[in-house]
Amino acid sequence: MKIIEDKIKDICNRYNLSYDYILNCYNEEHRSYHNINHIYKMLKTAINSNILNYDDLLLAILYHDIVYNPKNNNNNELQSAEIYKQQIGDKFNTNVYNAILGTSENYTGFHGRLVHQIRKLDRSILRTNDFDEFIAYEKGIFKEYQYLDYNVYKTNRIDFLTKNNVDEKYINYVKYFQPKIGIYAGSFNPFHIGHYNILEKAENIFDKVIIAKGINITKINSKIYELPYKISNRQIIEYDGLLTDLIDSFGNDITLIRGLINATDLQYEQTQYRFMKDLKPDLKMVNIFCDVEYEHISSSSIKVLENYGRDVNKYLLL
Repeated sequence: MKIIEDKIKDICNRYNLSYDYILNCYNEEHRSYHNINHIYKMLKTAINSNILNYDDLLLAILYHDIVYNPKNNNNNELQSAEIYKQQIGDKFNTNVYNAILGTSENYTGFHGRLVHQIRKLDRSILRTNDFDEFIAYEKGIFKEYQYLDYNVYKTNRIDFLTKNNVDEKYINYVKYFQPKIGIYAGSFNPFHIGHYNILEKAENIFDKVIIAKGINITKINSKIYELPYKISNRQIIEYDGLLTDLIDSFGNDITLIRGLINATDLQYEQTQYRFMKDLKPDLKMVNIFCDVEYEHISSSSIKVLENYGRDVNKYLLL
């Protein structure tokens, strides 16, 4: 690891690039696979293969995922290449620029040596003989695509793996994997740091957490808060009917997640649980308490403070 870090710092120094900027990009919260560990793995493979003997390949590896957003509709590579072009200045190299573009699944340009090398390094995980390594990779990709409905994700993922001639046992893993899915429901008006604390805890329990924002039709004229950007990489739905009907509509084995602030909340939720069990006897539900530092925060108290002109930003997410 130290050798790889030193190589990155060295090339940053020689080309007047910001090491901290690059590191911050790859440490973005929504990255579970396309992070700095992916870069380290590519560089380590290149070193062990004795092909990392010139700057072009190192720069292409370093910048090929500098922009990564699963919702970006295949524009990540172009934006990454443009950032490389902007930051490298008068030392710009067309071969590196094209190699970054070449990591796109839909790339149709010239396949020179550099493009061939980086594509092979970038996709080496698809040829791994280590089943555990593939599972870790697949879980990372699944985490990055949380915003998609699972059935849509599964279909698209199998198509991708099949198109890339991945070993059948890996395709079957995706085909027959049954994730633990939770649905975190609430009015979330607004969605605050206490909600986020519970969401993070839920995501340590479940493979996927769907955020279900309930719309109260009796308060249609009251202020509606937008959900924060920080949670936008999750699957978010709105509903205005019965929560039990919403759960049934998914067709998957889904567990209801209820966030609790204190013992009073627990008593209320127990009553609600019994009522919902009457409507859906097979309902599964877990209660998650927020950490003690968030116990005093509620959406209603935030709205009261806001009505009196007080600053509530410290309770909200960006």
